[in-house]
Amino acid sequence: MDLSRVQVHVLTSAGMQPNARWPSATIEAASGASVTIAVNNYAPVWVRLVAVNSSGLPGLPSEAVRATARRAVSGDLANSAIQQGHIAAGAIATPHLAVGAVTPDQIAVGQGTNLIPDPGFEGVASANTVAAGGTAWSFAPGNRTGVGIHLDCTADTATHWTLPLATVPVLAASQLFLGIDMLVSDGLKAQGVKILARWETSTGEVLGYGVAETASPEPGLWHRITGQVSAPQGTTRAVLCLEASDATAGWVVFDNAQAHTIFGDVTGGARAELGPQGLRLYDEDGEEVVSLVSGQANYLTLRDGTARVAAIGSTGDASFQNLNVAGRVTIGGDDLADLYDGPRGLIALDWMATPVKTTTGTEMGYVELAFDAEDGRMYRVVYEGTAECSATGGSLVLRLRTGYTAAPLISSTQLQEVRHPLAASRRSARLEFVASCTPSGLIRPGRNRLLVTFTSDSGAPSGQHVTLTGAKGRLGHMTVEDIGERVPETGVFNTGGAAVPDPPVKVTRTYKAAWSGSYANRSGYNAYYKNEMVSGYYSANNGTQAALAGFGGSLAADLAGAKLLKVEVYLYASHWFYASGGTAIIKTHGHGSRPSKFSADQSGSKTVTGWARASGRWVDITSIFDSAKCRGIAIDPKTTDKTAYGKFDGVGSAHPPQLRVTFIK
Repeated sequence: MDLSRVQVHVLTSAGMQPNARWPSATIEAASGASVTIAVNNYAPVWVRLVAVNSSGLPGLPSEAVRATARRAVSGDLANSAIQQGHIAAGAIATPHLAVGAVTPDQIAVGQGTNLIPDPGFEGVASANTVAAGGTAWSFAPGNRTGVGIHLDCTADTATHWTLPLATVPVLAASQLFLGIDMLVSDGLKAQGVKILARWETSTGEVLGYGVAETASPEPGLWHRITGQVSAPQGTTRAVLCLEASDATAGWVVFDNAQAHTIFGDVTGGARAELGPQGLRLYDEDGEEVVSLVSGQANYLTLRDGTARVAAIGSTGDASFQNLNVAGRVTIGGDDLADLYDGPRGLIALDWMATPVKTTTGTEMGYVELAFDAEDGRMYRVVYEGTAECSATGGSLVLRLRTGYTAAPLISSTQLQEVRHPLAASRRSARLEFVASCTPSGLIRPGRNRLLVTFTSDSGAPSGQHVTLTGAKGRLGHMTVEDIGERVPETGVFNTGGAAVPDPPVKVTRTYKAAWSGSYANRSGYNAYYKNEMVSGYYSANNGTQAALAGFGGSLAADLAGAKLLKVEVYLYASHWFYASGGTAIIKTHGHGSRPSKFSADQSGSKTVTGWARASGRWVDITSIFDSAKCRGIAIDPKTTDKTAYGKFDGVGSAHPPQLRVTFIK
């Protein structure tokens, strides 16, 4: 016979069907037993039994048997027979209590949805609990504020030090979220430090434990451990405890305990679970598809009703069917518009078939082409066509002139000149000109009106006529092409016959941060955050914080004697106080290693607004970077405005600070 237990269901009508997930009680002994079930009144009820096999599968319910609760008399109740879980909410009202019968120190209840009374351990209930635990348990300063519960683990043999905090009613398959802050000593010797739920039957039989623990906490720093646990079959109550297991030396301080019920159907299939960490959703196969919880991996899967069509993974990877972006797109911290702002191609064009003729020594205009130029860009101007001459000899002279915003003339500023020998009656003719756009350059920001002119030089025979022309199949053309961002001139004169200095080269190098850290009250290094970079004001505990990052390696040597073109810093904002993002105030410093006290160059700063959470940016800090003394950056808002409170990845994180420097050397 495959029988694990018998469920007892107390129902309100003879035709009501029992729900196998919610029995009123269970009989665990295969040989049979009796159970006592409390009901809220003395109205008739119907009892049905359901057998459950060792696989947890329920059988068919028995026939309903009518019953009525017997009224209890004083002789039925032993001391402590009625516990918290036996009294229904609202069952005891004011008329049932004598004046002064219950005093504040006799009341211990959870706060909100927290099942643990006095979770901060600062009330009378905790004092009573600690006193009952024995001499090993006492009080000590808590996590930042208030007090915590201190455990002296000193023992001659490995000992389980356990302190019960509360006993609460639970049902089989119920889930609890457990959490606790802890601080341990350097000399702690223990198998584990934990908060746990001890699962028990109504008779006190221990069925197992649900544990949130850590086996190797870092001494001297507060840690928080959390976990989600599930009650086994037969559970009717949970004893919530603090524990250090197999301990012989050292001490532990506990603070801010949590035990919350996870709401939702946990038996499988499509369902939702809601707890203190957040929300989880499961599909019909029982697979978790949405996890919006704190302290654990978050992810999201979207469906169109049948198929999965989009997903955001726990590592930040995302997949969509289509993507429309109204604002900026960044890749690796670079704005897409900047990252791919390379050559833009042809921006002006003209085809030519009409012939224009000139005589020896007379300069004649041929074609005008205008375009709008942008400061910092480079442009290539090309004319290509056909030249015909009435007699051979001499050279064709092509000139490119500009009137800038005015109409160009044959007397306007000359930009380029080329010569082609007229050795035959017809030949191809080409002129090319490349320049960058600067306010005082040959090509200037705004409108540029260009003119191609031509003539023949003094070596041409007298009376020679030269014609620029085109025809079907050999049309002439003039083009203006944007060929990319301005490239600095780095060539040097070299005769090829003597030793000369190496020519300068434009170089772009990226340096990873060698160290980073946060500074409480813009003063001493805050070891609590390790390498994380925290800036701004959150509370009076740390005041207005600032952060530093330093870039070592070859930075100083590389910049010695170099001409600095551009300096950018990459920072990844993992968090801002406001979900809409925040503002970073970036400065520079000259520290070669992480200092114990904060300081930074206050003569200049770069402000970046609208910085989103969980995003990285390359920020141009050229204007505040002195290559002779700057060795890193500071995030130093100097304000209590919460818009400036943010956290940035430091050294050792997924997205550490980087410095990208472009220079000529």
